[in-house]
Amino acid sequence: MPLTVSPPISLAFSSRPRNAGALFRSLLAARPAQAAPEQHDIAIQATWHGAQADAKRLKQYREVCGLTNAGFLPPLYLHAGAMPLHMAIMSHPQFPLRLLGLVHLSNSMQCLRPIGDFETLDMDCQLHGMEATERGQTFTLHTRLHTGSETVWTETSTFMAPLPRSGKRAPPDALPDWGAPVARWAVAGNAGRRFAGPSGDWNPIHVSAVTARLFGYPRAIGHGMFSAARCVDLLCRDLPACAPLNIDLRFKRPLLIPGEVALHTRQEADSTRFVLNVLPNGEPHIEGVLRRL
Repeated sequence: MPLTVSPPISLAFSSRPRNAGALFRSLLAARPAQAAPEQHDIAIQATWHGAQADAKRLKQYREVCGLTNAGFLPPLYLHAGAMPLHMAIMSHPQFPLRLLGLVHLSNSMQCLRPIGDFETLDMDCQLHGMEATERGQTFTLHTRLHTGSETVWTETSTFMAPLPRSGKRAPPDALPDWGAPVARWAVAGNAGRRFAGPSGDWNPIHVSAVTARLFGYPRAIGHGMFSAARCVDLLCRDLPACAPLNIDLRFKRPLLIPGEVALHTRQEADSTRFVLNVLPNGEPHIEGVLRRL
């Protein structure tokens, strides 16, 4: 993690942050694709006291993702619940990067205990600077859900502002043989629009073919967290509902929708490794590891 020098910008909310206006303004703002070096130490922290799931959004989330209802919040729904704080940070006037074009690289979360559907908790999210890499600038949002001194869920989400590609793309890595899939399903062409509401992620690359083409995609692409939510739900069905979990996700190639995917798994000593491949060619859309704590 880069060392933060600047004093942090602090944001505090006592109800669900409403970022639509700020987000719209930030989308139109003339922000650069890459932050200037003097902006790399940007630090923003946001808190939401009394955070609680919205009943309508939660119901839609379960329906869109095809999830079982065990009476507890789905692990990846908590990422959607944190989106208002994430967007409060990224739509802040001093956040130095253009929002359109950001790529979600990876996500790691610890689910330390089950959280009731409408349990009231406190949430905090922190950005500690940015880092320059060969592929572009990256930054990580660190999020925590807690009640008093008890931390019940944590997450790190890493994003990248990519540099323009130069020259030919490197040949893809050889794909391992995962054997037969444990599940296979179709993803509808309107999945992006349906997931955008309950998740709060209205990135135009997901909502329609027309807006996706503005960013170089022939069709809309599915949300990575939408695909991952179904994978995790399927993998958790044989686990006790109270089992603490660590979930690591890496987002690989985009899933053009409509499309079809296949889930493959491999059991290891203390974890389940999985990949969600895009059919018919078997290119990885998501790679992940689910491990009981």
